[in-house]
Amino acid sequence: MNIYIAVVEDELIYAEQLDKILNHWAKQLNCTLSLVHFKSASDFLKTDFNLYDVAFLDIQLYETMDGLSLAQSLRKNEYQGSIVFLTSYKEYVFQGYDVQALHYLLKPVQEQDIKKCMNMVYQLTKQKNYIIQNNNQTIKIPFHQIFYFSSANHYIDIYTLEATYSHKAKVADMISHLPYHFTQCHRSILVNLNHVEKIVKNEIFLSNGATLPVSNTYLEHVRKAFLDTIL
Repeated sequence: MNIYIAVVEDELIYAEQLDKILNHWAKQLNCTLSLVHFKSASDFLKTDFNLYDVAFLDIQLYETMDGLSLAQSLRKNEYQGSIVFLTSYKEYVFQGYDVQALHYLLKPVQEQDIKKCMNMVYQLTKQKNYIIQNNNQTIKIPFHQIFYFSSANHYIDIYTLEATYSHKAKVADMISHLPYHFTQCHRSILVNLNHVEKIVKNEIFLSNGATLPVSNTYLEHVRKAFLDTIL
């Protein structure tokens, strides 16, 4: 699995130390990192920051926006990833709760603290994404981007707005591992209820324009589950 990490730190010595520890952690878990350093909050805000699973933010940035203000801006702009603060001062610790910070780390950071933090990020990333192995690649697909799953000939097709993926799996094996807003509407289809616009008779109309069949076996359950998401 690949994890996207942003490090907003204007002191090179601390950025390099964190980089070394993170890569050591990734090697131990046999996963890969896409790690990018930013020297200022403004540089980070110019990027597609929602791409990153976790953002390490130095609180004491030497510019107009500090790490706490950056975190507040990220949350206001619907950043869903984890936020970890880097600080040299313990008094900043309790200010992180306003932005649902995952952790705070005192500088210089300790390897055991980074590992503990990244283990949590790893688990959260798995919970937020559907992960498949395809052609010797590990692909991470955010659940919120998936419209539905459809199975045929022992393979599952995964339909998102940007692409369709396929891998070998069974619907019956998937159901218990998906978030609550996915439900079965047909023996070969699992739908993301967050993308359902309406249900008319035995058809589901999705926000991307697709329509899916609802078999009589699942009709009552699907209607109830859909109402639960909008009421």
